[in-house]
Amino acid sequence: MISSQLKTLGCRSYSSTTLGSKFKITLKKPMKPSFNNKFTTPKPDLKQTTTKQDDKDDKDIHSNSNNSNNNKPQQQQNFNKNTSTTYSKPFTQTYSSNNINNTVKSHQKSNTFVSSHFKMNEDSILSYLDRKKLIYKILGQEILIKECPFCSDTKGKLDNLWKLYISRETAAYFCHRCGNKGSWIDFKVNLGDLSLDSSIMKSNGTSGDRNTNAMDDLHHDVNPTDLKKMASYAGELDKHPDVIQKLTGRGPGERGLRLETVQHYNVGVTSQSFFFNDEWQEHKCITFPWTSLDKKGNVVTHRCKLRSTKEKSLQRIEPKGGKWGFFGWHTVPADAKEIILTEGEYDAMAVYQETKIPTVSLPNGANSLPVNLLPLLERFEKIYLWMDDDVPGQEGAAKFSEKLGIQRTYIVQTRQNEINGPKDANDALLAGKNLKQILESSTNIPHDQICDFGDVRSIIHSELRDPLSVVGKQSQWFPTFNKTLKGHRKGELTVFSGPTGIGKTSILSQLSLDFATQGVRTLWGSFELKVPRLAKKMLSQYSNKNLEKNVQDYQQIADQFANIPMYFLRFFGSTHIDKVLDAMEYAVYVQDVEHIVLDNLQFMLSGQGKGIEKFDNMDESIEKLRKFATMKNVHITIVIHPRKQEADSTLSINDIFGTAKATQEADNVVIIQNGKNYRYLDIKKNRFSGDVGTIPLKFNSDTNRFSELDPSELQN
Repeated sequence: MISSQLKTLGCRSYSSTTLGSKFKITLKKPMKPSFNNKFTTPKPDLKQTTTKQDDKDDKDIHSNSNNSNNNKPQQQQNFNKNTSTTYSKPFTQTYSSNNINNTVKSHQKSNTFVSSHFKMNEDSILSYLDRKKLIYKILGQEILIKECPFCSDTKGKLDNLWKLYISRETAAYFCHRCGNKGSWIDFKVNLGDLSLDSSIMKSNGTSGDRNTNAMDDLHHDVNPTDLKKMASYAGELDKHPDVIQKLTGRGPGERGLRLETVQHYNVGVTSQSFFFNDEWQEHKCITFPWTSLDKKGNVVTHRCKLRSTKEKSLQRIEPKGGKWGFFGWHTVPADAKEIILTEGEYDAMAVYQETKIPTVSLPNGANSLPVNLLPLLERFEKIYLWMDDDVPGQEGAAKFSEKLGIQRTYIVQTRQNEINGPKDANDALLAGKNLKQILESSTNIPHDQICDFGDVRSIIHSELRDPLSVVGKQSQWFPTFNKTLKGHRKGELTVFSGPTGIGKTSILSQLSLDFATQGVRTLWGSFELKVPRLAKKMLSQYSNKNLEKNVQDYQQIADQFANIPMYFLRFFGSTHIDKVLDAMEYAVYVQDVEHIVLDNLQFMLSGQGKGIEKFDNMDESIEKLRKFATMKNVHITIVIHPRKQEADSTLSINDIFGTAKATQEADNVVIIQNGKNYRYLDIKKNRFSGDVGTIPLKFNSDTNRFSELDPSELQN
């Protein structure tokens, strides 16, 4: 492993985090050769490990980096012919070695943390190395690169080659010649495939990864007045016996917690105004603080989640724009080796009350695990994920376990295969269940390519018990969409088409907003509309207003829109599919994106091929997008224009541009058609249920919104 290699190289301190991990290295002296440690391997049979392709690449692949001292003694690295394999695969896109090296102007860091327990898919690593035309060998648990693209010119000397090591498990890398090191994300940053200012923009205009670092500044930049106000909430609890009853009672709507548990977590009370039922209302709220300990051991509240005691849907996080945090973090001992993460605050208190194991609650429930919180969890040897025992909760647990490292993560299933068992930990407490026994029954996620019936038994049970959780997220604005397609599901690929100018972008923008406002984290990539234009359209749809006529409302609407989990790719016009996939992978990891919209395939691939090559590029892109949707369990919606048709003709699946591969790979095919008197969505393919049909539409040009036509509005 790379971490052990670093240790043998005379590092005083080292740490390895993975894919996005950082290596912290303090060298006692410049690296010197060491031939007696475990890292040394037998001398190679050069005839076996050197090929004609290697000789050619020895002359072609050079680096312009000046960060290496060629006069330094080099660690001798040799490879046994029986344990190493040399790879040099052809790549369809042309990359010159000079182009690769010209991207490496300095050693950069992405500031994106990835746990050292994270496991990277090896095929993805090798595929990327092939794409960059980097010759590599596999030796034990490492992938060795023949010529480090970050080093200065190797001058073809054998003792300058094979110095760059990449972990097969974590993809963390370290070059023993130039010292460049870091995560897989750092590797891509340094090769120019990910920009440090990010290829992704948040709906509030900030960089998509602005909250991805800073373990030490959870309460950084919080106004002292806000800190003092939030700290006072816990002291208000005793003044509200009705809230104490709600927290400690065991009747309907009550939580069954002990008062000392509630006080241990610094739960408090305040009042807050909410706009509800078309008016501003004052609501008493229970407060759940996101906490940390200062250097003196005092509890510091840096943000707070407020929940109305009357209306469950009314909640708010204050102050705006702060860092993410855990509810209950101050309760975790510094020497704790195991921790439980729950979906909700009441669950966290219930679990801790019954098990006495440190327990905290995630800030966004099952929707996301913010990357900037991962460093806090790095020290734990065992992590339990106690999400709701329903489909969304268990999907979230599976996703988070990959971020945290599946080998140290255990999934808790509250229902224990009981048909009417409790859904979450607080329900289990109220039902009198033994939470310790439930915790002890938790299991790791099985190998991703091997399973038995026991691994899928609970999944099938959940689907049978709650069919609506399987059909996907329901549309709030298009009821017939739910009736026909049943819902919006993860892991699917949807192909969307229609004539030019008919409103494909508008309808997709509205549908994506529909789901995003329900918590579906969405990434938009428009290759023919710049982000400001697309966002302006979305703002009108979101507010149901013509903003040009209501400029005075813009700031309030923009503030509300900024809270939606909507992100945008900065790409515009022709962009290679691999570049887009790199950004998509980053967004899925950092932002837990679940829905990706790409509008449109022809613009994205424009100018990248002629004749038959154009169709090959499209097929390759569709294949990669299909694989990405399945492997990352995200829904991808891709717009593909149709072939040129007569203006009044009705489009079929066969009219979608390209070969049949796109519609064959797609789970859903939807075409927006021009009818005689109205436009309509024509659902041509639905792999989930087989149902197809049409949804007649009307369009409000003032707000850019579509809506379904009532039967009374339909005209023959």
